[in-house]
Amino acid sequence: MWVEKLRWVRVDDPRVRTLPVDAHMRLSLGGHTLRLVRTPAGLFALEDRCPHQGRSFEGGWCEDGCLVCPWHRFAYDPATGRARQGSTANVGTFPVEQRENGLHIGFPYTTFRLFGIDLW
Repeated sequence: MWVEKLRWVRVDDPRVRTLPVDAHMRLSLGGHTLRLVRTPAGLFALEDRCPHQGRSFEGGWCEDGCLVCPWHRFAYDPATGRARQGSTANVGTFPVEQRENGLHIGFPYTTFRLFGIDLW
């Protein structure tokens, strides 16, 4: 049976602790390039790739709780990845959890479960 799971990876970057509200930063973690965005609602992780032309959000800004692409001015909700204008595809998002030993980001993967054992 195929099973969808999350692999949690701890963030060791000290910049995350001091990231102010309405700011964002680029982060490489678990083989992914992410954009961490802190809004008044919390900390969110998105793919660092605008779906319009695949460019990074570097140089963008936060406005009204959304991450704005510097290239096209499209705005994305960091909690859901949805485009505010609805004129482009959505940005992929990743779950974020604050735990006792630090911040963790979940990356989805698929495994095959046989007799209750995940094979990979």
